[in-house]
Amino acid sequence: MTNQGEHCSSTSNFKHGRRRRWGRRIALSLVVLLGIGGVAIAAGPGGHGHHPRTPEEVQAHVDGMIDHMIGKVGGTEEQRAALRTIAGQTTPRMAALHTEGRDLKNEVRDILTAEKVDRDALEAARKDAIDLADRGSKLAISAVADAAEVLTPEQRRKIAEAMAKFQR
Repeated sequence: MTNQGEHCSSTSNFKHGRRRRWGRRIALSLVVLLGIGGVAIAAGPGGHGHHPRTPEEVQAHVDGMIDHMIGKVGGTEEQRAALRTIAGQTTPRMAALHTEGRDLKNEVRDILTAEKVDRDALEAARKDAIDLADRGSKLAISAVADAAEVLTPEQRRKIAEAMAKFQR
């Protein structure tokens, strides 16, 4: 026979274990929701108030970055013009992907706030986010490679050294 103290102890352990499992379930649910939200946020706009908003502001910002970079590495006017052409072709395509990302983010929000969560729609949105990220990274790498071909190896080294100062 068990004494009263042992019985209370086992009941207390049972309740404590049940509470711990419930806490784990809540934590897991939050991690899943935050992960899905992270995909939506990553696919969407930055939302940092200081970023350019209009196509003209974006182009002016990019042109300023090109001017700064060309000045740092002693580039020529021909290089500046070539880089501006590359940026001029890439920027609108990136803006279109940015818009797709915003739409996808809204779609995920709508799925998650619906009366019943449609897991198939959520999975489709996840696949769309992966596709969007893939298309964006391909576009960015292509533009970076095009820009690198405009610059000399020494200029590319100078840019890499300058960028290394800002990396953590």
